[in-house]
Formats: sequence, structure tokens, C-alpha cells
Amino acid sequence: MSFKGALMDHGSEFGAHRINKDGSWDSEFKRRIEELGIKPILVRVRHPQTNGKIEKWFDTYQRFRGEFESFEEFVQWYNKRPHGTLKLEQLESPQDASGIDYR
Repeated sequence: MSFKGALMDHGSEFGAHRINKDGSWDSEFKRRIEELGIKPILVRVRHPQTNGKIEKWFDTYQRFRGEFESFEEFVQWYNKRPHGTLKLEQLESPQDASGIDYR
């Protein structure tokens, strides 16, 4: 499994609290993930919707991870299960909504 991006808040552990006037920022963490081909994505300040999505993902992972033999198996289940925020009458999953084949 590979990661294309990493959502981050403006916490000091990411170095993102030191943003330059042009909107750029730098930290050891940012450089390391960029070396791995992962794009750092800062969530907007005072915009809890974005951070809330990832917080909900981690909550679901914490509650259900013991039911799966691997992280990959959990991700497959998570992406294919019906989500209440999507078209529930059609039992739409994140994979259905995005049109992306996660295999």
C-alpha cells in the first residue's frame, strides 16, 4: 500500500506552525515524507470539516482494527462498506462515490 498525501494540522510536531509570508513552510518531517513521494497537505485553520474527516477515519480504525488480519484488509473493508454520508439508499461506498478502483 502506498500513500499519495498526508493531511496535517498546523502542529509544531510537523513544523507547519512556521509558515512564511508566501505560504511555504519547511520542516524535517516535511522533507522526509516528500523524499518518500508523499505530498504534505495542511488542513485549513479554523476549518474543522477537513480534520474531522481524518479524525473520524482514525476513530473507525481504532474501533474495528482488531477484526481484521491486516491494515490492508481493514482499508479494503472501509473503502467498500456503505457510508451514511453517501447515497445510503443505493448503499454507496467511498469506492463507488470516487469511481477509483482501489485494488
